[in-house]
Amino acid sequence: MRDSSAAIVAGAFYLQERHDRCTYSEGSQRASAFNRPFVLPYVSDCSTFFENIYHWAGAPSPAGNSGIVYTGTELTTGRHIELFRINGRGMTIEEVRPSDGVVFGKYPGVHIAVIVALGNGDPVCISMGRQGDPSIVTVSQMASLGEQTYLRFDTMTRKVHYPPGHRRLR
Repeated sequence: MRDSSAAIVAGAFYLQERHDRCTYSEGSQRASAFNRPFVLPYVSDCSTFFENIYHWAGAPSPAGNSGIVYTGTELTTGRHIELFRINGRGMTIEEVRPSDGVVFGKYPGVHIAVIVALGNGDPVCISMGRQGDPSIVTVSQMASLGEQTYLRFDTMTRKVHYPPGHRRLR
């Protein structure tokens, strides 16, 4: 088994770099790209964006076996990451990692974005939340959407898929 985290992040950047060919929609066409990896034009909302980049990378579905993709499903299927933990020297921050998700708002949530970099305590995300996205934003820039819940999903797979033209660093 191989970790697809880097491919998930690469898929998010692939779409962000082509945001002019992406459309935000909460309609039925939001699921049209699921089995069409890296095909443009691209249509989705935040939760199908998150689901698609995992699927395209070869990772298991963040929505699990439910077949229902929306932010509330991801809130219930992801492993919640506690930001603070106590060790022998007091409180420390447990770092989230690229490919984790961050949901804004209480259940069922109002938005999910994928973390692509740690950002010195203010994680950097790629967000598909409005027309003109996906865009690069920090968690603090989206804080007005509500409290944040950090989630980790299974990224292990037999075969990892990267976007076309992607060069992996070794």
